[in-house]
Amino acid sequence: RENAPERYALLLCDVQQDLISSLPEDARGPLLEQLRQLLRAARNANWFIFYSGIRFPSGYAGVPTRHRIFGGLQRLNARDGDQKVHWLMEGFEGSDIHPELVPLEADTVVWRDRVRPSGELLEVLKAKGITKVVLAGTKTGQGILATTEALSDEGLLVYIVRECVADSSVERHEAVLDQVLNQYADVLGVEAFREQISQEIMLDMYVAFKTVNPPAG
Repeated sequence: RENAPERYALLLCDVQQDLISSLPEDARGPLLEQLRQLLRAARNANWFIFYSGIRFPSGYAGVPTRHRIFGGLQRLNARDGDQKVHWLMEGFEGSDIHPELVPLEADTVVWRDRVRPSGELLEVLKAKGITKVVLAGTKTGQGILATTEALSDEGLLVYIVRECVADSSVERHEAVLDQVLNQYADVLGVEAFREQISQEIMLDMYVAFKTVNPPAG
């Protein structure tokens, strides 16, 4: 896609009720407020909006019993059943996207049953011609990290706003933000992000204009 215009997208990762509820109590409100603001700004700028969520079928079918993160749920569910063990299980309210971040009809929602993003998500981003992705949501050391690595491998430019990601472990959150994610993405505070993205959009618009209207001669 040489000389194609830059296309921006906001990707909200794992913003279901169960995952938001797993965060430290004092982190939930601030995160939701920042995500609401980011989502509103992206809509106002006419960006593409994507959601990637993790959700399991009844009985955690297909989840390996030895999975380091989800295997325990599968084993507990085998003993106690869906009514007692249904974290992130389809058909239960906790697996739904948080009501303060509900997608619109035009948004794209892609579900998966593993930490890594699905091939479907990557295909949709490619089909839309997306070149720059702002990634937000949970958890910093799981879904956010895995998705950032996958997007980077596809050649997409990734931006992460520090205030717009969170983890159930504060220590893991800070370590991944400060030591790992910056290998693959621009990790910025909210004010620095606003300034940088505004400058990039203006530059992208100028480049697109010059491409369509090259100088005479």
